[in-house]
Amino acid sequence: MFARALLFCVALMAAAVTIAYPAVTSQERDAGEAYVRCWPGAFREFQLTLPISPVEREILLQAPVWPPQPVAEEDGPALKRYLAEHCPKPPARREELRVGLALGILGVGGTVLYWLGPYWQVLHRRLLRLRPDSGYRPDLADAVFRLADDAGVAVHGVWLNPDDYTSNAVAFGHWRRRHVELASGMVRRFDEDPGTFEVVVRHELGHVRHRDLDVTHGVTALWRAFLVLLAVALCFAVSGHAGEPTYLLRLSFHLALLAGVLYAARNAFLQSRELHADAFAVQGAGPTGQGEERRRSLDAFFVGLAAGRDGSGLPFGTHPALPRRRAALRHPALAGELSAWEAALTGCVALLAVNLLLGDSYDIMGTGWRLGFLEMDLRPLYPWLALPLLLPAGAVLGAGIRHTVTAWGGGRALPGRLALLALGLYAGLCAGCALQPSQMNGADRSAQLRSMWWSPLTGALGLGLALTAALSVLALAVFALACDAVCGPRAAPRWAGAYGVLVTATWFPAALPGGSAPYVRGVVIGIALLCGAFVRRRPGNAPTAPVPLTPQEPVTRAEAPSLTGPRLLLAHAVTAAVTVGAVLVAACLLVRPPDAPLALVAASGLVGHTGVLAGAAAAPHDAEFRRRIRYAVVCLGLSTGAAFLEALGGAVPGIGAGLLLGTAAAGVAVAGRVSASAVYAFRHRRTTAPPAATPSDVVDRPGPAGPRGEPGNRPRRTTGQHR
Repeated sequence: MFARALLFCVALMAAAVTIAYPAVTSQERDAGEAYVRCWPGAFREFQLTLPISPVEREILLQAPVWPPQPVAEEDGPALKRYLAEHCPKPPARREELRVGLALGILGVGGTVLYWLGPYWQVLHRRLLRLRPDSGYRPDLADAVFRLADDAGVAVHGVWLNPDDYTSNAVAFGHWRRRHVELASGMVRRFDEDPGTFEVVVRHELGHVRHRDLDVTHGVTALWRAFLVLLAVALCFAVSGHAGEPTYLLRLSFHLALLAGVLYAARNAFLQSRELHADAFAVQGAGPTGQGEERRRSLDAFFVGLAAGRDGSGLPFGTHPALPRRRAALRHPALAGELSAWEAALTGCVALLAVNLLLGDSYDIMGTGWRLGFLEMDLRPLYPWLALPLLLPAGAVLGAGIRHTVTAWGGGRALPGRLALLALGLYAGLCAGCALQPSQMNGADRSAQLRSMWWSPLTGALGLGLALTAALSVLALAVFALACDAVCGPRAAPRWAGAYGVLVTATWFPAALPGGSAPYVRGVVIGIALLCGAFVRRRPGNAPTAPVPLTPQEPVTRAEAPSLTGPRLLLAHAVTAAVTVGAVLVAACLLVRPPDAPLALVAASGLVGHTGVLAGAAAAPHDAEFRRRIRYAVVCLGLSTGAAFLEALGGAVPGIGAGLLLGTAAAGVAVAGRVSASAVYAFRHRRTTAPPAATPSDVVDRPGPAGPRGEPGNRPRRTTGQHR
């Protein structure tokens, strides 16, 4: 958990440094270019004003032209005065100041957002404070504080959300001031089903106990501060005052992709923490006793949740799919399993941020040369910049693969899981290499690739990254199998994380101190071979397949396509054409963004429309589908308006272009909604009728009547809900 948070923070810091270097004003750039053009001529003229030395006199007697000798040290002050009189004043070098300012905005902004987050949540949701000694329902607050004492955590306050009618609870807060928010439906749950109330509250207390609440809120606050910094850089790039507007604009889109990947990685972490909180909520489960009763209550709650809304299990969701959640509830070892999606995100974040930092080696060299700790080089490359990102990524991979090996044992299913992890890591590494922008100073990207460990073996990028992914997963899996047999359950994840750090450090041998790369590589290979020699085949311990969800009542999906037959095919064709165009526009934004701000807004709006439309087709329920469709229409409207304003400044007549553009946008919006509703209805087709009941290893108890919710997830109120 903490290794993931460290990887997020270092990646955001690397992105902030990458923004700071090209963020120069046009005045500074023009002044620097003028000084560079003037300096050689002025220096030559100053040399000609100096008296002829004896060496120059002898050369002059032999040839009519002679090269002037270097300026003596005693003539240095005179040279400075001469350059100051005949050349414009050079701009002050402020790279380190801009880097410090960017990191300061990121750190201070993240800290402020982290500490103000709970107060904003209380004000925004209009929460009411519940107290054990007075106020509304003192028994409710007293029950939460009692459960917190039993769980060994400190809760500062209990709050009631009167506008949320679901049976839901949310833990929030910052360091040493944690709070629990109860939806109004939890009051009825407390009166009619105290067992389910207890297990839902214990789930939220599990977030506090595991410290993932602090990590989640801290990383989210830092990510939001980075979005503000990125928005400022984007506005500066299109304002016309930037010295490197084209590169800064293109870099902003690549950093926006990095922010999106970090957001997906954060959501993957949120999914895993939900599984650990579920395990804490039913801690102590056995054949008989209160723990087994908690497990049954939580499983019945999940079944009720499936009846109220369909869990899509998308990788970008903040909560895991319900089949995975129920499977982890039956087999707690599955809670820490590393998925292929998480491995891909880890590899993509690490290599993308590494390539961004290595591309700034020239600017870092200039800053270090002025500060006195780096030497001048024509084509500098500093692989040691990769270590702050590779080390936490290795810890994440090592600990995650160890949990996967523990969950699936030594059975036949383990090689398949490891193959998926290797494939996911390979895809992430390839994406991290492909998304790197071209550098402002014309740095050679091949030099960065040649610094990886596989460059002496093969010159092919794809084969080299495949070797990196496969051998890393294999070495970590072998070490995890041996580590479980030797170390205890608490020490094994730490040793696996430490070995993962060594494995990823060998990806860039040039990043290690001089002469240590062969020894580190030898240690990694030796440990893997030694562990492989002592690992014994263990009997299969693969968990059983998750039981299919059996909703207790039919769920009606109102969002279905209103067109059928040829008209539906036409809508799909229009949407497919727009999607292809949006993909091409997105590729152009990454390679060569438009110079005009209106053209940039039009292109970004079209890409946003397609992305949000895809999210609407993947929505878990009707209210979310309608909300995302509205966002898609807003994005398309912004794109159309910007394109119309751009057309007014060109040769196309304004009124004709507006009518044509508006008609086309309306047709695209209608076709997109029809296509999205068709995909949405197809995804939820199995929930339109009550399926036949299937046996489960947990007896499903019908929950009390009333709205249903999910612990840790605050559903939005849909149309038709009243007090």
